[in-house]
Amino acid sequence: MQATSFSMINNSVKTAQFRIAQHRSQGIHSQLSIFDVAHLLDQIKRAESFRDTSSKPSIFQSIGFN
Repeated sequence: MQATSFSMINNSVKTAQFRIAQHRSQGIHSQLSIFDVAHLLDQIKRAESFRDTSSKPSIFQSIGFN
């Protein structure tokens, strides 16, 4: 199940990054509003913070292994 959630996160991050890249290239002709762009950037940042915290072992994980 863990691999599935990471795969879903990676897909949503890649989609968000692609949409942001399209927005940058289109400039003022982009169909995205400022709120859409902010939402996409929040998705990217949230996924990065989730990835950082899940890679660090917590005290509860080390207790569970003993």
